[in-house]
Amino acid sequence: MVKSAPGLGLIAAVVAIAFQIHNFQPAISPLALCVAFGFVIANFASWPTFAAAGTALASKKLMRIGVALLGAQVSVLSLKAIGVKGVITVVLVVTLTIFGILALSKLFKMSGELGLLIGVGFGVCGATAVAAIRPQTRATEEETSYAIALISLCGTLSIFTLPLIGHALGLTDQTFGSWAGAAVHDVGQVIATASVWSDDAVKSAVVIKLARVCLLAPIVLILSIRHRRYLTSLSQTNDQNSGNLTLKSSKVPLVPFFVIGFIAVATIQNVFDIPTQLHDAIVLVSKLLLGAGLVALGSSVRWKSIRAIGPRPMIMGMVAWVIVAGVSLAAVQITGL
Repeated sequence: MVKSAPGLGLIAAVVAIAFQIHNFQPAISPLALCVAFGFVIANFASWPTFAAAGTALASKKLMRIGVALLGAQVSVLSLKAIGVKGVITVVLVVTLTIFGILALSKLFKMSGELGLLIGVGFGVCGATAVAAIRPQTRATEEETSYAIALISLCGTLSIFTLPLIGHALGLTDQTFGSWAGAAVHDVGQVIATASVWSDDAVKSAVVIKLARVCLLAPIVLILSIRHRRYLTSLSQTNDQNSGNLTLKSSKVPLVPFFVIGFIAVATIQNVFDIPTQLHDAIVLVSKLLLGAGLVALGSSVRWKSIRAIGPRPMIMGMVAWVIVAGVSLAAVQITGL
């Protein structure tokens, strides 16, 4: 832990700056800033060697603890607030978003893992969702950074474009708020988009947005099982190639401990009446730990590798952003949310 202290100190300072900027302008995702700052320092200056141990700790253990504590943001009350019709609508929109973007990623000849990160980020809760599922994918640091940057860009564009479209279509406060909650990615960007419209729109937007966040739990669980199968298959292949027929993959847990922690925290959050101050503190600690992990991730990414990914994911993301906004608006208007 002593070896990690200098690196953790540097990372903590970067995270603090990112969250301070977010406090000044809530529409800016602090997690996206954490990735960006880590990337900028490593590429335009030099990530110090004394920070190596702290960076390794933040990128794995702290990130996973942050994911576990994300369970505190899952609230079944938000599902009750929108009713069965609302839940079905949210599930359909999120499902169509994820699988639609996976299909687009194939069309654009992109990595399936990058498509998955973008799809879940668009569908659930932006950079937070990307950070949550990344350990359960085969995505590289470069793909993760690219996905977070793209999702943050599209979410920011929504703040300016959705209200213009909403006024042109003559949407009501409730309809526009529900649309913002269904179509925009990061929570801060959802609130910023709806705030441009009205206070009533913000109320509708937050309820729909929190319902989307609830879907993070089953998605993380499904992806952890998927990743375990991949590791099992990889282990079997390695064993066969080496002539060793023992199944080393049995050592791979069915559900990783941090996913179990996520589910446990979500269960406690919904079963027990947790004091508001304690709940808010857990949510903040979760975000700070995720921020630390994303600073570490950003510091390991090099511009050369980002450039090698090419412009296709960016073009695909913009196309997906338009489609997701259209599908979300249609779903909200058809169901009357």
